[in-house]
Formats: sequence, structure tokens, C-alpha cells
Amino acid sequence: MAFLQRSELAIKTDRPRPKRFQRKFGWVGLLFAVPALIYFAWWVIGPMFYGIWISFTNENWFSPPQFVGLANFTAMFQSPEFWHTLERTGLYLIETVIPGLLLAFFIAWIINQLRRGRMIFLAAFFIPFVVPTVASAIVFEMLLQPSGIIDQFFHLRVNWLTNPHYALLGLSIVTIWNLVGFYIIVFLAGLQQVNPEVLEASTVDGANTWQTLSRIVVPLMRPTILFAMVTSTATILTNFTQPYVLTNGGPGHSTLVLPLFIYQEAFTYSSGGEASAMALALLIASVMLTYVQFKVVGQE
Repeated sequence: MAFLQRSELAIKTDRPRPKRFQRKFGWVGLLFAVPALIYFAWWVIGPMFYGIWISFTNENWFSPPQFVGLANFTAMFQSPEFWHTLERTGLYLIETVIPGLLLAFFIAWIINQLRRGRMIFLAAFFIPFVVPTVASAIVFEMLLQPSGIIDQFFHLRVNWLTNPHYALLGLSIVTIWNLVGFYIIVFLAGLQQVNPEVLEASTVDGANTWQTLSRIVVPLMRPTILFAMVTSTATILTNFTQPYVLTNGGPGHSTLVLPLFIYQEAFTYSSGGEASAMALALLIASVMLTYVQFKVVGQE
């Protein structure tokens, strides 16, 4: 009898709940989400639409803005400095994203093969990511000086941050050092989702390491690779701290990337309208790059 009573109770509790009960708890869940929605609307959605509005005005922070239509966009596209900065930003993106992701994948592949000490290596590589960006940039500014430790250790005479030919490369190296630890974790998580039996079967069939990586591991990790490409591209396109602290765009504008150029236009030259137009152009470029990455990498 006790068993039958417990069974009847279980059947009763498994019955669908009334719609009124579901609506009540639906509103409760929405109420819990309201603070996050308010925060997101106030600090993200609101400033974004305000920036779009400013891009169509002659905002200079000292007088009420007046609507000027597409004048800021016309001046932007006619400015040679804008195109040079855009080209420089694209080069910075290529020098940082491709080598950084390849290095992260290679290190993650090696760590994934380890049987012992995996957590020690993960902690060592992840530390640069959690170090404050400003602090690491200041340290590297001292290390990359002509008389710094790096040149002395490798017996080099490279002015990493003062030579226009090497400054962007030095900036890219520091950025890779700062971000590679995060993407090692990302790729390692993706590698651990690959079925070991598939890898063993490829080894039995005579596939070498390169064939296993290119034909089995990489296709299976396509979602992880897509995530890493999209997030790293967005990070580099909006990276302001390291260019500002290390070189402030110099020497000779050789490291003046688009986020830093927007900052200078807005707060150094008080051209808020033109700066907002450039920020909107950067947003559109980021969306287009993301779309291309989804079409190229995300397609089956």
C-alpha cells in the first residue's frame, strides 16, 4: 500500500502545472533579469545610439551639437590619415590574430598530449591574461628599450618601440603575449571534446600527425576555431590600452591604430562628431569581418 501511495504521489507531481502557475514564475524570472537588462540598456544600448546620433553632428564638447548630415563621413573618407590608420589597423590585426591563434593551438596540442603537469603549464600560460593590461604594457615598455633585457639576452640592437619599422611588430608581440593564454584554454577545451577513439583509428590507419590535425582535429574543432577567430578579431579591433601605454601611436604614427586614432580625434582635437563617425565605421567593419568568418569557417 505504501508503494502504491508513493506511486500515486509521483504521478500527481508529474502532471503538467497550470498555466497560471507557469505565468507566475515566468514573471518572477523576468523580474530577476530586469537589473541586468537595465544595466545593459544604460551602459551599452544607450551609448551606442547616442554615438550614432553624434556621428551626424558637429559635436565638439563645448557647444550644443548641430546636425550636419553626412559631413563627418565625407570628411572621414576623404582623409588620407584615416585610410593610413585603417591600413595600419589591418596589418596589426594580421600580425596579431593569425600568429597568436596558431601559437595558442600549437601549445594547446602539446599540453593535451601531456599525462602529468598539465595544470602547471596551463597556469603558467594563463598568468599573462590575468595580469592587468596597463601593468604588463609598462613592464614591456622597459623590456623592449634599446638597452632592455630582451636585446641584451638575444644580443640584438633593435629599437622595438622607437623605430618606425619595428614599433608595430613590437606592439603585436606584446599583444600576443597578453592574449595567447586565454586561447590556449579555449583550444584545449576544444581538443578534449575530440573523441580519442577517432584519433586512435586514424593512427591505426597510418595517418601522421599533420594528416590527423588537418583532416580530423581541425574539422571537428571548427566551432571552437570560429569562436577564437571572432573574439580575437573583436579584441584587436578595439584594443586601445596597449597602443596608448606603449607608444601612444608613435613613432611617427607607425602604431596609430584606429581605436587610438578615434580617441585622439575625440579628446585631443575635440572632434566628437568625426570620432563617432569613425567608431561607427569600425563597428560596421567588425560586423562585416565577423560575417565573413562565419561564412568561411562556420560553413559545413
